[in-house]
Amino acid sequence: MSVASSTAWQSGFLAVLPAVQTHAEIQFRRLPALRREECVQEAIAAACVSYQRLAAQGKLDVAHPGTLATFAVNHVRNGRHVGGRQDAAKDPLSPICQRRHRVTVESLNARPAGAGCDGWRRIVLTDRKSRNIPELAAIRIDFAEWLRTLSPRDRRIVNRLACGDKTMHVADRFRLSWGRVSQLRRRYEREWLAFQGEGAAGQQAA
Repeated sequence: MSVASSTAWQSGFLAVLPAVQTHAEIQFRRLPALRREECVQEAIAAACVSYQRLAAQGKLDVAHPGTLATFAVNHVRNGRHVGGRQDAAKDPLSPICQRRHRVTVESLNARPAGAGCDGWRRIVLTDRKSRNIPELAAIRIDFAEWLRTLSPRDRRIVNRLACGDKTMHVADRFRLSWGRVSQLRRRYEREWLAFQGEGAAGQQAA
């Protein structure tokens, strides 16, 4: 392909680029911000390669913006990458695997339901028995599950303690005595360990 024709197809692609980008942004709008941006850029790259291929074959008459955009979005949804291989169907990070096997992948930096202030992260990071990613992920899931076994008020107290609030601040916030907060702290610790199977069953609050 000559330099002149190369410049021509690039100019032509720039003309259809806004339509491709808009379609991709609409189709991927429900994805998390970072993943959405990756998918949009992947779709643009796929559309660009397709447009260049049609130009080389002298078929730009069929390079309609809507058709290119639809193809590019489907290209990404099928786990294909420009200049790379298709996502493996057994890779948990692959969209194909997630759709086919209903796999959900969550970041360890995401907050579990009810765990405000990233309190669970403080517990995980101070757990000296956790030395690898699977263990950290398991504790994250366990902590979220354990919180659901508590009353709404207990969940709020646990979250404040896990966030590092001092006993006096927790006491003032929940109208408790300092001694009562200390009792609750020990009780929560026992129940958390029992939930993990590492201690005796938590005793009921006095």
